[in-house]
Amino acid sequence: MSEVFNFNDGTKRYEVRLRRNEDNSYIVVINRGDEEEEKELQVSAKVLGAGQFQFTLDNIIYKCSVAKDGDVRFIHLDGEDYEIKRISEAVEEFGEAEEDLGSLSSPMPGRIVKLLVKPGDRVKKGQDLVVVEAMKMENKIAAPFDGTVIEVFFPEGDQIEANVPLIEIEEEKDPNEENEDESEG
Repeated sequence: MSEVFNFNDGTKRYEVRLRRNEDNSYIVVINRGDEEEEKELQVSAKVLGAGQFQFTLDNIIYKCSVAKDGDVRFIHLDGEDYEIKRISEAVEEFGEAEEDLGSLSSPMPGRIVKLLVKPGDRVKKGQDLVVVEAMKMENKIAAPFDGTVIEVFFPEGDQIEANVPLIEIEEEKDPNEENEDESEG
C-alpha cells in the first residue's frame, strides 16, 4: 500500500508518495511540480510522541515536530520552521488509483492500548479490532466489513497520529456477487 499526498508551501506544489516496506522503513518519492525528475529516498522513521518524530536518512538521524491546523502543517525540522498546506489525499497501489477501503485509521492522535487481532485473523463486520486511547478515553475501531486481517501497522503502546493507517483488511467477497457477475458477462 502507498499513500499520495499533495502539498503547497506557498511557492511550489509537491507530490509525495509514501510506501511502507516489510522492514518498516519507507520509500519516499518527492516530485516538485516544476521539476521533471522525481527524488526517491529510503527513510526509517518512528513516532516519539504526539507530533514528535525521529527519522534516519543517509545514516543521519533527524528529529522533527509536526502540528496541524486543518489542512495546514507546521513543521519544525533541523532548526527551521516550515508551513505547508495539504491539497488533497489519495491512496494508490503505485500506478492504479483506488479508494483504500481496507485500511483502517485512527480518527485522532492517541496511543494503541490493545490490539484485538493479528495478521491472518478472519473478522466480521462490526468486530472490534483495536483500542486507541485519545484524550483519556478509549475508542474502539471496528471492522467495516467481513474479511481477513492482512497487516497490523503498529504494536500496543505506540503513539499514533490521526488518519494514520492502523490495520489493513482484505474484504471477504460474497460468493453470490461473484455468481451474479459471471452470469451477467
